Amino acid sequence: MPYSADHKKQSRERIRMAAAELFCRYGFDQVSITQVMKHAKMTHGAFYAHFESKGMLYSEAIRSAAEQSLFVREGYELNREKIIYLIKEYLSLPHVKQEVPPCPLAFLSTDIAHRDEHVKASYEAVFNGMINKLSQVLDDSESAHQSAKSLAQQLVVSLVGTVSIARSIADPHAQQTLLDNTKTGLIHLLKNTV
Repeated sequence: MPYSADHKKQSRERIRMAAAELFCRYGFDQVSITQVMKHAKMTHGAFYAHFESKGMLYSEAIRSAAEQSLFVREGYELNREKIIYLIKEYLSLPHVKQEVPPCPLAFLSTDIAHRDEHVKASYEAVFNGMINKLSQVLDDSESAHQSAKSLAQQLVVSLVGTVSIARSIADPHAQQTLLDNTKTGLIHLLKNTV
């Protein structure tokens, strides 16, 4: 008896989530389909019932990882206070060390640069989605629209860049200093603009 459509959907999501975790931790080249399927607790052969290629999975895994972020999660209503909370959570050592679900924007930025246009388009969609969600919250008036979009872009680029750099620094004190300085600057920027 064939599996139900619901079972297939759940299996596909397990594969996407397993891939998102592994790709964010190790990058595309260091993760095999076998490792993804083992992490998803499924057989290697089941992969091709869901995805045509590892590249296709990578593209979907980027979106899957982003869906775990409160910045873009469906149904999560943001306001300025929640943005400040999210800035504090994003710019934290647990996030840098992947003790919480990582943001693919920060964890895959250098890896994506070497991928095909389809993968880059997924990354760009996540990037733009984060900017759009933030700018909607920051857009308090018709005249503030461009300023809100600019501020949202500054926030996203600062968050992603800081975490990306902090991951590459060996000294925990230097990591924490970088995170704290950016956190202070972004919160100040957010409270004093738009």
